[in-house]
Amino acid sequence: MNDKEKNRGPAEFFFISQLVGDKIVQEPKTVLGRLRDLEIKHDGPYPEVVNLIVNRTFGRPPLAVPFSCVKAMDNRKIVINVPEGLALKEFKSEPERILIKDMILDKRIIDTDEYEVEVVYDIHLLHAEGRLIVVHVDVGKLGMLRRLRMRWLARLLGGAFKEPRLLPWQYVQSLPSDIGRFKGDVKLNISWDRIADIHPADLADILEELSGEERISVFNALDTETAADALEETEPRVQRQLVASVRRERIIELLNTMTPAQIADILEILPRHEAEAFKGSLPHECSAKVNELLNKHEINLMSLATNNYVALPETATVDDALTKFRDKSKRYDIFMYVYVVAPDRTLKGVIDIRELIKAGPEATLGSLMTEQVISLSPEDTTSDAAREFAKYDFRSLPLVDRKGKLIGAVRHKDILAVEE
Repeated sequence: MNDKEKNRGPAEFFFISQLVGDKIVQEPKTVLGRLRDLEIKHDGPYPEVVNLIVNRTFGRPPLAVPFSCVKAMDNRKIVINVPEGLALKEFKSEPERILIKDMILDKRIIDTDEYEVEVVYDIHLLHAEGRLIVVHVDVGKLGMLRRLRMRWLARLLGGAFKEPRLLPWQYVQSLPSDIGRFKGDVKLNISWDRIADIHPADLADILEELSGEERISVFNALDTETAADALEETEPRVQRQLVASVRRERIIELLNTMTPAQIADILEILPRHEAEAFKGSLPHECSAKVNELLNKHEINLMSLATNNYVALPETATVDDALTKFRDKSKRYDIFMYVYVVAPDRTLKGVIDIRELIKAGPEATLGSLMTEQVISLSPEDTTSDAAREFAKYDFRSLPLVDRKGKLIGAVRHKDILAVEE
């Protein structure tokens, strides 16, 4: 078994705060020291760790251990295997290399409008196929508590900080060459307002950067909902490889979390016999809608509609709406809008999620909603829907019947998929 094969295993995610201080164990049982930092090279969309910086006892200078020597790692120790003939060298900084802990943590994040928007509390890393790459910046309070070894405080506060706030590294500009421990900022290549609009499937970009075997390893490590989003967002070449390489049962599981339009988009790039086999595994109603979409003849908007959105009465509060987003479902097809309905499902108004977040928790939806709602009807064609989306630049539009009752919602991306 060669070194590359030894490093193969399930993809793992780490935060650097969990790794700093880990024992560095040289096989068989020699403790070389403890991890002080990780050195990265930033020559692609996702920086790769090239060296472990290891503190040693008795005041000896730290060592630079090539990451290629890492055999196994967890949150307690990192096991290395130094090939015979390789002499570990004392660490010396190089102009093109950056230390994550010393040079990036606690830096201000500046957006393209030169606003200071967040602070880097932690760095999220992906370990797969013998490589460790930077994938996210953690800008959330949970990241701060993790750094301070105070996650118990989050639990004491009733889970107020349940999830990390992860900013994809692809939205970070190349780090300045003069960045240091006490100078330099982390700058974004987009404005902070657009960060709120990033689709949660940004892992698709990572999958496209990885090699074939690495891609399969990472994809298999994702939970069902995240994997479904990533599969939908990746380019057709990668979609075909994933569908061909992942267990059929797993792909069927992913398809069953998607809308008919999303499923049709995936099946359309597959060989006909494979597409037919997957359609046969879908529920009858879903399969019929997928067939209609694939045939692209007089597509009914109901075939594209989803019921996976938030609809609440006027008396509901902002806190009610945010709680439903957060707790009732892990995944909504429509996540930028809240629809306000009467008890009989008559559509009364709509609220953009960004307006919801800005409002006080006790404000009612009736006081915040926009009453002049642009909507579609089941009789409208996809061309009609495309014109409405082009005119108003919405991400989704509600679908109402002749009595004004909300019966679904249609996403812009699903209309684009069938109109192209």
